[in-house]
Amino acid sequence: MKTNRLLNLKTQLLLTVVTGVMTYQAAAQTIRYNAQAGSKATVAGDSSIKTWTMESGIISGSMDTDPHFPESALTNAAAAKPVTQVFVPIRALKSGNATMEAKMQLAMSATNYPKIEYRLIELKPKSKPGATGALQFDAIGALTITGTTITNTMPVTIEKQDGKLKIVGSAPIKLTQFNIKPPIIALPLLPDITVYDDLKVDFAWMLAPKVEKKP
Repeated sequence: MKTNRLLNLKTQLLLTVVTGVMTYQAAAQTIRYNAQAGSKATVAGDSSIKTWTMESGIISGSMDTDPHFPESALTNAAAAKPVTQVFVPIRALKSGNATMEAKMQLAMSATNYPKIEYRLIELKPKSKPGATGALQFDAIGALTITGTTITNTMPVTIEKQDGKLKIVGSAPIKLTQFNIKPPIIALPLLPDITVYDDLKVDFAWMLAPKVEKKP
């Protein structure tokens, strides 16, 4: 009995060590990419008077991938699910019109919900296995605006150059999907401007590997 207990203890200890080594190796093989300067998000829409756009030069967040991403995501289901979180501050969206910006921030409850948030669920490859350069995917993710989350699918291209990632995408959305009432903008001596429900979001997200600080 004592021998069996010793064998069981040794087996458990060995399993613990092996699991620890495998966990360490998996962590060592993961690369954290952080958002970099040069990113841009554009929101475009229409109104009762004219089309309009708002832009933000701030897209924060991160992506954890394997070293061979994005090519690995063409054939590996696990690689096609990199842990990805994206944030765009509402107040960073600028149109050049202070009245419009104030109305937008009010409509989007920027005080209570200061960020647009996105979490990637999965990448569906559109490029063929073995392809290189700017690879095409359909990105399935959870988009959260004013506390309301919807699941959407949008086409993206992902390209690695000099160890950095560039992710470009576009998606149509509706304000009412997020329980946002399309705002009406009142201007002095002019007819009120009604903003329409349909919007288009375009983005170019730049990321670079996390730099480890030296002790």
